Amino acid sequence: MHHRVKNNLQIVASLLNLQANRIKLPEAREEFHLVRDRVRSLATLHRHLYPEGGLSTLDIRAFLEELASQIFTANNRINRGRISLSLNVETMPITPDQAVPLALIVTEVVTNALRYAFPDERAGSVFIGLHRVEDNALLIIRDDGVGLANASPNDVDKREGIGLQLVRGFGRQLGATLEISSESGTEYRMTFSIQALRR
Repeated sequence: MHHRVKNNLQIVASLLNLQANRIKLPEAREEFHLVRDRVRSLATLHRHLYPEGGLSTLDIRAFLEELASQIFTANNRINRGRISLSLNVETMPITPDQAVPLALIVTEVVTNALRYAFPDERAGSVFIGLHRVEDNALLIIRDDGVGLANASPNDVDKREGIGLQLVRGFGRQLGATLEISSESGTEYRMTFSIQALRR
């Protein structure tokens, strides 16, 4: 059953991609690409959580590495190699219920950084960190782009639009606290409790 779910998610992502390629209006095409990327992140997560043979403990480091690489590849037409990626992810238990909002948060924040933090062919970097702090997990996603204070009003509106609403909503699902700073680039810090894995 889980194998079918993963395959169906991949089919939905492919259909969205095909439809996006037929749309002439750039803004509408980008919205389709955003939805496609969210669906792809769920398909990737599903493959890591439910390999052949049943439910597995999520290797969060391997998953986030693949997810981030996938997001960068999907947005290559925007960054064209100008933006580098670095990760520092500790191994820790993440339940399936936590993994879904976590995957979607990373997808939203990294995609927004690639789209809006580096205008005018600016080069830069994106960092993803996940660390254990006692009984909590600390997720940090940071870019060294223009920051919200120096971005154009149009880009600020886009970065603080539905993407940020989704990040806040997924953060509530995690029971997380969210801090956003924009002094040199933009940094998202999210702290949530590590839950015991049910066997």
